[in-house]
Amino acid sequence: MSLNSKCKPRDKPTACNRPAKQQKIITKDTARTSALLPECSSRQNLALSDWMTVYSFIDSHPNVTQANY
Repeated sequence: MSLNSKCKPRDKPTACNRPAKQQKIITKDTARTSALLPECSSRQNLALSDWMTVYSFIDSHPNVTQANY
């Protein structure tokens, strides 16, 4: 037996009649995301030597708080 005798005849698929998608209108005045950029980025992470200096100061002055200094 051949495969042609086992398969049912099928119609050819037709083209879909979907409506065209509307494109979003992006103006230059609006931001692309809702996230805001930080106003100043002058802060930098401390290096290991800076952290060692901070902890050595804290260890040598145990009773000093930030309000006192």
